[in-house]
Amino acid sequence: MTATPHMTEGLGTDPVTALAEKMATGPTAAIFAEIRDVMQIPLLTSIWRTLVSIDEGLPTVWAATKPIYLSGQAEAALDRLSRADMFPVPAPLAADQLADAGIGAEEMRAALGIIDAYTRSNSLNMMALSGLVLSPVGPSPVDPVPPAAPILPDLPHLLERSEIALDVWMRVERVNRFGAGANSRSVATLWRHLAHYPGLLLLINQAFAPSQSDGTIDRAMQEVFAQSQAEGARLAHLRGDISAIPDPAIEMVATYVAGPRGVARMVTMGHGLARWLRQSKPA
Repeated sequence: MTATPHMTEGLGTDPVTALAEKMATGPTAAIFAEIRDVMQIPLLTSIWRTLVSIDEGLPTVWAATKPIYLSGQAEAALDRLSRADMFPVPAPLAADQLADAGIGAEEMRAALGIIDAYTRSNSLNMMALSGLVLSPVGPSPVDPVPPAAPILPDLPHLLERSEIALDVWMRVERVNRFGAGANSRSVATLWRHLAHYPGLLLLINQAFAPSQSDGTIDRAMQEVFAQSQAEGARLAHLRGDISAIPDPAIEMVATYVAGPRGVARMVTMGHGLARWLRQSKPA
């Protein structure tokens, strides 16, 4: 089975309306907790929270994907992706630029914590869930597994749309356009989480706009997508039984991983953002 063409960016649904983790109860809450534990992440990105909308979607997709994560091979694939040179990285920010935007050392650590959490989650999901919808290719992977996942900090709470001032929301929407298709209707949750730092959103827009205009972001997204397809086809050997997954859930996953404007877009932006900010030293 191969990924089908995606109709809208990401999930085709607005991540703002996906089930909030804090609202999950019973078996759904238990699965959410297991996903966080197995993936070693502090939050769930929207694919898992949106699968809840499909009867038996969440438990069957997780049951089939879990063996990929437990094998450690998705972690090895993430390690290869993290060391690649394909990501857009603007020139570092000067300390005075950061100060003018209200970003000191504490704010930088917190913002990087948010970016790292989403980028780890998105990257692992991109490759492991590609392994759910692609046909296996080549030998089953037995690559060395990185010794330990990074320790991610506690994150500030995810702001609801109603908690974000209009002028800040406009900044969220501007940065959300990077790499997005003309018909994109959803706002990536990473940008909403960074609404705690309006000055940083303005700096992101200014720094990445040239990379959007000259095609750098689009080219990077293409490369990230190509690598995710290659990794996913190898990881497909390790998946569990997919026969119980409802067709709408398979279609949702396929849409999520399909094309450079699916989850590959936010993987590209996340890695680029993290490298850029780590090169920028606040006062």
